[in-house]
Amino acid sequence: MKKIALVMVAVLAMAAMTVRSASKPTGSIKVPARLLLELKIDGKPVLVPSGTECPMPAGTYAPDSITARAEGEEVGGKRDIWSITSRGPFGKRAQIEIKDGATTTIDAGPPFVLNVAVSKARNTPQGKVVRISLQALGRMGEVYALNTLRKGRTVAPAPQLEVLDEKGTSLAKGNFEYG
Repeated sequence: MKKIALVMVAVLAMAAMTVRSASKPTGSIKVPARLLLELKIDGKPVLVPSGTECPMPAGTYAPDSITARAEGEEVGGKRDIWSITSRGPFGKRAQIEIKDGATTTIDAGPPFVLNVAVSKARNTPQGKVVRISLQALGRMGEVYALNTLRKGRTVAPAPQLEVLDEKGTSLAKGNFEYG
């Protein structure tokens, strides 16, 4: 008799939990197939399925990373997958709100805008030094780390640069350095 009573209590508890969880407000999130989105949930990164609408509890979430992917040109019947990752700042997507009964669409990634920042020349023991930094921004203002640009599994080489004067004469050439 005790076993039957315990089983009944367990069944009732499960039914109550099911009703309680079913009554929680839910919305959904839609991530395009070209993006990989990880959200921080309980302090851990959780991958959100791409290319489909995914139900989620309503609430405000923070991105952990956004990876944009694209297929390269076909070579020998094979296409390489190019990717680049943002680990923040995430611009307009610093917080992702899932509203009850609504779908939140993540529209990050390309087209990218490349920003170049140049600092004033300063004298050092090596001579005059100008600092030039390069930054890739996605459509929502998210910052992508150039050292995460990959072709397949291989990190792409650092971009090259050339400094020209107003007449087009080359003043300096070099490569950006990751770090």
